Amino acid sequence: MLIRRLFGALLISSLAMPVIADNTLLLPEKTKLLVLDGKDADKLNGKKDISLSNGRHQLVFQLKTLVREGGDSKMFSSSPYIMTFDLTGDQTFTINSPKLKTARDTDKLSRSPETQFSITNQKGQSVPFEFSVLNKSGLLIGVDTVEDIQKFNLSENPAAVREMAGTVYIATPQGISYQVAQQPQPSVMTAPAIAQPMSESMLQYWYNQADAPTRERFLKWVSASKSGTKE
Repeated sequence: MLIRRLFGALLISSLAMPVIADNTLLLPEKTKLLVLDGKDADKLNGKKDISLSNGRHQLVFQLKTLVREGGDSKMFSSSPYIMTFDLTGDQTFTINSPKLKTARDTDKLSRSPETQFSITNQKGQSVPFEFSVLNKSGLLIGVDTVEDIQKFNLSENPAAVREMAGTVYIATPQGISYQVAQQPQPSVMTAPAIAQPMSESMLQYWYNQADAPTRERFLKWVSASKSGTKE
């Protein structure tokens, strides 16, 4: 009987649990995926689609393809593009990119890349996104781009996602420092920075914040503590 009750409770709780939706994102052809949500995406290269949960995502990628220039063909590699967007609804989404066949097509892309891309859901409806270009060129590897995108995510760019910045290590004349991305915190009154032991500065700070009766009681307590008596 006890086992039946336990099984019934587990069944009810499992039915009550929310289902985590997975969305499918279809990538453009000739895409070299560099970074996905702040992490190296090299292992995902070659995949035409990736599964992403509901919520905010950030994609960093290049377009690499052969194009015609005159009577010759040459390899074109775009700058890394950053697309940041929200996915919901357990749907299939598609990143639409321009067709690159000639040098004229690549020139047009380089002049205004933000106008050449779009995201649509399975109903053909447009999905809003933020777009930016990472100023790098040449042969890029995802693991080498992660640090750059982490620094980018600490910026005020609309395509930046501060939660995906992680820990960024920065070289300074004094050595290596690091900056950790944090959620903005509500402003609070903090003790002034004083070159003395923390405990002493905090005592002084709170003493200065107190009203006259509180200060008097505090001084009496200190006096009593020194003499070994209790009030």
